Amino acid sequence: MEITKKNFAEQFENFNKDLKRSCFVGFDAEFTAILSGECFKHRLFDTNEERYDRIKTEVSKMIMTQVGLTVFQYDREHDSYVAVGYTFHLCPQAFGCVDQAFIFQASTLRFLCKHNFDFNKFTYEGLPYLSKAEEANVHQQLKDKSLFNELNTTLEIDDEKQIQNYCSEVSKWLHTSEEGTMYLDVQNPLLRYILHNELRMRFPNVLTTDSLGNSNKVLIYRDKYVEGATSAPMAILEENLLFHLKGFSQIIDLLALYKKPIIGHNIFLDTVLIHNQFIGPLPKKYSDFKKNINNIFPIIFDTKYISHEMRNKLTYDEVWKSNSLRDLYEFFSEGKCKKLESGVNFIRLSTPFNVKQSYHEAGWDSYCSGYCFIRLGHWAACENMGKYRPVGPTEKLTAMAPYCNKVNIIRGAVPYMNLVGEDPPRHRPDLLHVKSVKERVINIGKVAFALSSYGVVDVKAYGKRTALVAAHSHHTADKILKQFKNNSDYKISMYRAYKHSTAGRMTIWGGAIITGGLLVLLLTKKVHK
Repeated sequence: MEITKKNFAEQFENFNKDLKRSCFVGFDAEFTAILSGECFKHRLFDTNEERYDRIKTEVSKMIMTQVGLTVFQYDREHDSYVAVGYTFHLCPQAFGCVDQAFIFQASTLRFLCKHNFDFNKFTYEGLPYLSKAEEANVHQQLKDKSLFNELNTTLEIDDEKQIQNYCSEVSKWLHTSEEGTMYLDVQNPLLRYILHNELRMRFPNVLTTDSLGNSNKVLIYRDKYVEGATSAPMAILEENLLFHLKGFSQIIDLLALYKKPIIGHNIFLDTVLIHNQFIGPLPKKYSDFKKNINNIFPIIFDTKYISHEMRNKLTYDEVWKSNSLRDLYEFFSEGKCKKLESGVNFIRLSTPFNVKQSYHEAGWDSYCSGYCFIRLGHWAACENMGKYRPVGPTEKLTAMAPYCNKVNIIRGAVPYMNLVGEDPPRHRPDLLHVKSVKERVINIGKVAFALSSYGVVDVKAYGKRTALVAAHSHHTADKILKQFKNNSDYKISMYRAYKHSTAGRMTIWGGAIITGGLLVLLLTKKVHK
């Protein structure tokens, strides 16, 4: 189901009920920028902290335009799952002193067009949102009674004219009509809030409230003596305004409230964007970032990391083609997993996705992530029990516990980000040190090309004539050392800080000088004796 400004209010409670009944939630998001540029290159040298430090400034310019959430509910009677999918369309907002900014790359536009992204829905119908930091600021302005003035002074000319027209209509009604009530149709929630305040200031005797039958209509009573006259408390008007301003952020609040396990696929960047867009500016410390994410979502599973670990249990002929979400989903949905030929749970979509549905649409991808998690969890649970039989959600979650809160890291020095503790140690081989024998200035591209035939490597300059190499595997590193043992162009060895770093060499030379000085001193004393 697609959720926009038009149906958010009416579907909010339905999502709340669906989420409350669920056992876990599939998640996916689409962004306004494709990760290009030097800071987004995945390098085998990087620790997670180094990668976070490098991307946090650029990521703060990006936003999620779509968020897909699929809630999976377990039907115990039929031992099956019902999946209810939601695609939320988001768009930044501007009001008062808030003016949310983002970048939209041309390459991203091309990518989104290819996958049938609806730009009109994004622009005209996208849901607003507030980060926790922005929400706190709005609450403070409401407390200080300064929000109305802030909104009023930043109105666009057309909106200002509209407010004036509404007030003129009310003035004319008060002077020319004897009717006790009148209605004004005000679609924009911000204008509705401003109008309530403006009418109460300009016409002290009138009472205003939102119409019970239609929240877009403002009901105005001539005075308190009109039968049934009531004036909505300011707290209610502020609550209605906040419901609009927070928009999708209320969905994030519900996810945090119910603490359902969140299932995504390759969601390192998603967690960074979630923090920036819905919590607040990214903290300087990587450890604070992890802590903040874990406080809101204490249970996260990444099917990219899980599938990478579990594929080692299959033979070459049994395993899926790649760890991409599409290949993984098709592997399980087409019954290619020989481990799960019987006893698997049936998974039914309550509302089928559009027939033109494609990957890279957030709702569909969130369903695929949850689907794969169910199959991987079933397999893991049966492996633990030593037999294949029907498995419920609790057994699946228990079997998947070793993978909980471990988020996949693409082509890095460590395999995953641990959201509840220290990240694991480096799992790549030690770095290699390359020294150019013939060239006065080492050519990094040439070195990378020379080593590429032996496996996946990353190369970076280390000095005028030297470079460091990070190899994907021990097999690759060993092969390079063996092949270049007697090479006439490059001298390659295991990197040792004490030997190859400037600080290490200075320490050795410093030690040698001190030792030599002491020996001279001792010899001098013996001669004088």
